[in-house]
Amino acid sequence: MSAILRFIKFYWRSETKHNIKSSFVVSLIENVFEDNRTYYDFSALRRLRNILEQDNTKLKINDLGAGSKTIKNKERSIKSIVKSAVSPQWQCEFLFRLVHYLQPKNRLELGTSLGLSSLHQYIPLREAPFYTLEGCPSLAKTAKFNFKKLKAKNIELCVGDFSKTLPAVLEKIERLDYVFIDGNHQKSPTLSYFEQCLYYSHSDTIFVFDDIHWSADMESAWNDIKQHPKVKLTIDLFYMGLVFLSYDKEEKDHINIIPTKYKPWKMKFKKLSPLS
Repeated sequence: MSAILRFIKFYWRSETKHNIKSSFVVSLIENVFEDNRTYYDFSALRRLRNILEQDNTKLKINDLGAGSKTIKNKERSIKSIVKSAVSPQWQCEFLFRLVHYLQPKNRLELGTSLGLSSLHQYIPLREAPFYTLEGCPSLAKTAKFNFKKLKAKNIELCVGDFSKTLPAVLEKIERLDYVFIDGNHQKSPTLSYFEQCLYYSHSDTIFVFDDIHWSADMESAWNDIKQHPKVKLTIDLFYMGLVFLSYDKEEKDHINIIPTKYKPWKMKFKKLSPLS
């Protein structure tokens, strides 16, 4: 199935906040998904992205995951990596808003890349530790440089194959509040990372999966995650998927959410009282 057909399928099943009964989900939509405010550090983060978008420095890429769909060269410029392999600015700002709203302390990211998404997830809660894993040494080196630029002192970056670095980091963290998985767009590794992190989770842990509709393989992984007995609520945004282990409803729930502006006919209007 093509990406266009996957989106049409998602769009057909999607809901807006006006059709959702859960107060938790509605609050999440209003305070994160549809929050258009410009936060205090966005300007610095946008400047950093602009600099990287102009950077012709070549990096040797050792990609341990599924890799890029568009670029297969082992040597890539930083600006081409920003264009093809880094979450766009609006998605990074979504992650910022999510962390800002939920305030999860012990955070873990799988897939640092150039560090842009890492910084967006770290800055809303600078005093708490942020752990991020990257398999490619040259990307990790660039990310560390970007962390220094924005004075991100509480980020711990671990370099190497996730099969080796993830268990060690999890033992160090002990209790996970938030996990962002964007390190390997293949089903088996994605499910393995989820299960490993799940062991260190608790009822309020939030899991965020990037590119859940990137391929049929990733869609299959997402469907398996949705059916896991510990999962109570999943929110499909098409570009990302959110997983919650507790919910304000007894039954398991899976919701596709789209901004109201893309389905305006879903909006509910209050009935006007007749003039007396």
